[in-house]
Amino acid sequence: MALERELIGLYKRLKRNEIRRLVEITRKLQQKYGPQVSDDIAEVLTERVHEKWNRMDKGDANLNMLYDLMWEGREGIVDKIIDAKEENKLKIRVTNCFYADEYKRMNAQDLGYKYSCMCEYPAVDVFNPRISFRRQRTLMQGCEHCDHCYVIVEQE
Repeated sequence: MALERELIGLYKRLKRNEIRRLVEITRKLQQKYGPQVSDDIAEVLTERVHEKWNRMDKGDANLNMLYDLMWEGREGIVDKIIDAKEENKLKIRVTNCFYADEYKRMNAQDLGYKYSCMCEYPAVDVFNPRISFRRQRTLMQGCEHCDHCYVIVEQE
């Protein structure tokens, strides 16, 4: 248990530094080239997500495997409540998120939304195109929770 807390603390320190550098670089480039720079950076991050999830062993790419890969073992990083975990539907409510806290602390929720929150869409799409993903609320945008909903869409 103590080792787990230590590893989570180390992860947070590394990610905190990474987020800080990314925000500082983006803001500097935005000053020089305009606000669209963050869209270009988000595009590169999305490409990296595609590459990562394409290389990943996805098993049978069902919702249980998606949960295991995306959500299992994230204690200390996100606080979540599972509202539904069925064969064709997975609903997760995130009530606290390390990433949202860090980007908010830096007054960079706009970047956090583009760089962290929006990366979930391409990850799910690469994982299994039959999974429809929807999220209407995010902590990053000032909501009281994030509402992640994954549904298996039957092909005709």
